[in-house]
Amino acid sequence: MLWFVMPARKEPELMSAQPSEAVPAPVAYRMKNHAHDISGVMMGRPHPPVLGVIVGVTPGQTNSETEYAKAMRAHALGAHTLTDVTTNDDFRMRQRVLDTLDIALGTVPTYEIHRRVLRHGEDTRSAVLGVLDRQAREGVDFVTIHASGTLAMARQVGESSRVIPVTSRGGAMMAELSLHLDGENLYLRYFDEILDICRGSGMALSLAGTYRPGSIADALDAAHLDEIDVQTELVHRAQEHGVKVSVELVNHVPLNLIPAYCDLGRRRLHGAPFGALGPTPTDIGVGYDDVVGAIGATTAAQHGTSWITCVTAGEHCHIPSLDDITQAVKYFQIALHTAAVSCHGDVSRDAKLSEARNRNDWATMAEHAIHREDAVSLFEGLGYHEGQACTMCAGACPLVRARSTIRRAAR
Repeated sequence: MLWFVMPARKEPELMSAQPSEAVPAPVAYRMKNHAHDISGVMMGRPHPPVLGVIVGVTPGQTNSETEYAKAMRAHALGAHTLTDVTTNDDFRMRQRVLDTLDIALGTVPTYEIHRRVLRHGEDTRSAVLGVLDRQAREGVDFVTIHASGTLAMARQVGESSRVIPVTSRGGAMMAELSLHLDGENLYLRYFDEILDICRGSGMALSLAGTYRPGSIADALDAAHLDEIDVQTELVHRAQEHGVKVSVELVNHVPLNLIPAYCDLGRRRLHGAPFGALGPTPTDIGVGYDDVVGAIGATTAAQHGTSWITCVTAGEHCHIPSLDDITQAVKYFQIALHTAAVSCHGDVSRDAKLSEARNRNDWATMAEHAIHREDAVSLFEGLGYHEGQACTMCAGACPLVRARSTIRRAAR
């Protein structure tokens, strides 16, 4: 068996923080646009990690109805944020979510800006600020912008040794714009005016990673670390401007390096919340990326990640179905509960279920299960009644046997 050994070029310097180095106090805020009539969700430590789901219209593949159904399902299951990644001008699903669901909604404005500048020849300032201003007035709660990939990075990344030079769809579009216009990243060019829009509306900024690793072999490489330097500066500018801001930090990263990324986020990002797409700790789980992502999410949440975005089973293969969204949310909810137990040590819910399991009390087990309806359906389908052993051990059930032994010993 062959083992891939990650280069040791970056990990030691990140993990060897000096004792005198102060960790900035965490900055938390409510994710909510002033114009959006929702409860909002608290983002940032010490609040529990926020769970996000991605939906959006892809022309020829999905439509506003299918994507709204996914949004409703995610909301019903308990997701905290939705990110609309619609790639055409069909904004019906977005408006419907804003009007009907009590959930924080975000967008990726890069897609529309790219169309308006490259396809329609619109003035860059008009395109960038026009899109963001309209979305702020619509009530969009956060925008994910690809502001940290500079023109210099776009010119250099093709010469890098990265396995996957760019994995971000929006990041690739912004790099294309920079090279086409032979000018700096448009978000950087108009960043102060973007901050004015966000401050006035309460719309939060999520700083996406154009050069976040798309392969675990690229984790902590120079391209991503250089981009984090830019994100650090943008976070500071946003906070100085009174704007709510977070950073998309962790993506494809080996499990052992997730804590290093999280430590980097805590120390560098001025206390701003940081998030993870997954993260994905192995690249070979094709068709099971939801399982892989849930494994990574457990570690990321355990080490201070504030925003966990689900990845679905076919994340790198196909558009998710409604069932794919359902399954991913449930897996990630288990991951976040597991991380929470490891952080605060409260095992009371697990203990209550175990006590019921010891009695073969199926109804009470279902009440304490993380997904109650699934447990009820499973137990009813198997025809279990209180005190009955499950089919795994049947007559040899150690729980039943122990109860009998205890009763006999008590006589």
